[in-house]
Amino acid sequence: MWLYGKSQRSQEAYRLYITKFLAFVAKPVPTITLEDLYDFAGHLDGLGLAPVTQKTYLSAVKSLLSFAQKIGMTPVNIGAAMSLNKTPDTLNERLLTESEVASLIGMELNLRNRGILQLLYAAGLRVSELCALKWKNLAPRGDSGQVTVLGKGNRTRSVLLPKSVWDNLMQLRGNAADSDPMFCSRKGKGHLDRKTINKIIAAAAKRAGLDAKVSPHWLRHAHATHSLERGANIGLVQQTLGHANVSTTSRYLHARPNDSSSMYLPV
Repeated sequence: MWLYGKSQRSQEAYRLYITKFLAFVAKPVPTITLEDLYDFAGHLDGLGLAPVTQKTYLSAVKSLLSFAQKIGMTPVNIGAAMSLNKTPDTLNERLLTESEVASLIGMELNLRNRGILQLLYAAGLRVSELCALKWKNLAPRGDSGQVTVLGKGNRTRSVLLPKSVWDNLMQLRGNAADSDPMFCSRKGKGHLDRKTINKIIAAAAKRAGLDAKVSPHWLRHAHATHSLERGANIGLVQQTLGHANVSTTSRYLHARPNDSSSMYLPV
């Protein structure tokens, strides 16, 4: 019940975090104490996990304990007493330049793989959204078209596509039916999975001479950064990316600002 409504990937991740937590404390949820939470936090730190990963584990535990209190399994929410440390925002380390994105896409000769790169960037899609696409999710709009995706929180959004991207997708479609996956695996008619798309992105990055471990989400970051730098309204970017809160979108403004008070100093 705690995981109801969450995406399959989120459910899998949360189950992993909680399984490890419960194995560590080795006691039923109603008997968990605040000391158990801090002991687990120390255990995670001792494993050498990155601060962001540690925070993810503890956030899942706090979420479970909050739910346990809501359904009456525990009289109080023990997790509410634990404050999580802020982790450094490393978004600026995962931002590609426009020329780097152009190289990623331009040097990809495989039509299917190029379509994947283009949609991740031009539509700012999450990889899970891209994996689930069928041809029926595309609709023509004048001489171009749009893609409709089901995002986080079961929120649906439609994104207009540049004509060049639309034309390439139509070339890729051929005679595929509306119900067919937009990006098929080579061995059958099923959808490509995240693992395969990660490999496609990694190969494209290597081909483009990028040393960083580029992931599909980097192209979503690039979409946000480049559109804002070119004058797109932050509310429009929020809507296109499917962010629930504009504060999430504003991270991109802070990661690569166009101005700073330091530029006004006599140095």
